[in-house]
Amino acid sequence: MKRIMVPVVILALVAASSNAVVLVTPLRVDFGTPTSAVQEGWQAFQGIHEDALNLYVPREFSAFGTTVTVGLSWNPHVPRWESMQMIDRGGSVDVDTPDLLRDWTGTDGRVYGGPLTLTITGLAAGEYGWLSYHHDTSDQTGIFDVLVVDASGERTFTGIDISDGNSGVKTLAEATKFSTSLLSDGSAIKLTFTSVVGEPNAEKFFVMNGFQIVPEPAMLVLLGLGGLGLLRRRRA
Repeated sequence: MKRIMVPVVILALVAASSNAVVLVTPLRVDFGTPTSAVQEGWQAFQGIHEDALNLYVPREFSAFGTTVTVGLSWNPHVPRWESMQMIDRGGSVDVDTPDLLRDWTGTDGRVYGGPLTLTITGLAAGEYGWLSYHHDTSDQTGIFDVLVVDASGERTFTGIDISDGNSGVKTLAEATKFSTSLLSDGSAIKLTFTSVVGEPNAEKFFVMNGFQIVPEPAMLVLLGLGGLGLLRRRRA
C-alpha cells in the first residue's frame, strides 16, 4: 500500500521586536459527529452524518490571531445525501489509536455525490503548510486525487492511498498523510478530493480525519512581528 508519509509540523514560538514571545496558533481541525471525541489541542468540525443542511454550513475557527472559515461541499452538482459522510468509529481500548483517527468526513462513492471540496477563507496573505490525515480504523481504504486552487494557481496530486485498521495501522505516524504548500492572497483557497472508485465496496470511499495549516517559517516571523503588510507589498 503506497502512502505519503511526512513529519508532523512543530509549532514555533516567535520573538517580537519588543522582546515579547508571541505564540502563533495554527489551524488544527478534527472532523467528527456531535458526540465524537476531539483530538487534544485541535478544534472540532462536527456535523450530522448524511445531512446536507448541516454539513454545508461553514464553521469558524480561531487561528493566527483571527477567524478562519472552513466549508464543506459535494459539488459540482446536487449530490445524493447518502454520499455525505461524517463517521465516528467510536472509542478503542488501544491507546495507540488517537482520537483524530477514530472519526472522519468524506464521500461514499457507492452513490452519486461528486468530489468533496474544502473551502478555506480568512487566511491572511502569505505561505502556509497543509497536512491532512486519511485513515479509517476499520476497512475503508482506496485511492484519491487532490486538486488545489490557491493564489499560485491550480495543481493536482494523484494516487494517494488511504490507510486502514485492517492492515494493522493504528498510529498517527503510520496513517496516510497528504502535505502541500498553500499560497494565500487573502481570497478563498479550495482543495477538492476525488475518490478513484475501485472494487470492492471498501475502496469506494474518500476519508479525511482532519487537517492542520501552519505558516511557513518566513510567515511565522512576519506574524510575530506584525509584518503582514510588508508581505502583501512584496508579493503585489
